[in-house]
Amino acid sequence: MRPGDFVEKYLRVDDDLDYVLKSSPCTFLDGENYCSIYQDRPKACREYPHTDRKKMVQITGLTLKNTQVCPAVFEMLERLKKLPLK
Repeated sequence: MRPGDFVEKYLRVDDDLDYVLKSSPCTFLDGENYCSIYQDRPKACREYPHTDRKKMVQITGLTLKNTQVCPAVFEMLERLKKLPLK
């Protein structure tokens, strides 16, 4: 599928002008909550939850939003809170 077709069919622009899925949970989750397009998933899905960036400060807003939908991101931030500041 061409990227433009994917955007038109499955994405919308939210209030923050970010592209997000039109439906939740993800259209591509199968009956057991596994990704049915895993091998061909979009870059944003491959990188999700975006916690491996060297400069996470650039995406703090996105990371905070992700805590609302991703338990792994929430847990990561909870653990970061416990680390000593340098």
